[in-house]
Amino acid sequence: MPLGIRAILNGNGKEFTDRFVTTGERTPTGLHAFEELYAALGVEHRLTRPRRPQTNGTVERFNGRIEEVLKKSHHFTSAQDLEQTLLRYAWPHNHHLPQAALDARRPCKP
Repeated sequence: MPLGIRAILNGNGKEFTDRFVTTGERTPTGLHAFEELYAALGVEHRLTRPRRPQTNGTVERFNGRIEEVLKKSHHFTSAQDLEQTLLRYAWPHNHHLPQAALDARRPCKP
């Protein structure tokens, strides 16, 4: 994968996994298309904790920030342009900005 993705965090909805099912609905198989794809790509498939909407809020806020910043600053001319812009955006976030969820540490050590 071009950006070196090691893990993906999804919600627990049926569109992402079959690990959580309503009693009697069906038996979880672990063979959901997303889970099979992530396994084939060597990407860890993480799920938010059930009944914990705060996690989705954190992810949505971060995604919204990326979208807001990039829409105001850039018009992409190619997939490579998008990839390079995302890498430039992610670098300070991962290497320089302390994150509250990490006890004010940075995701990546410099």
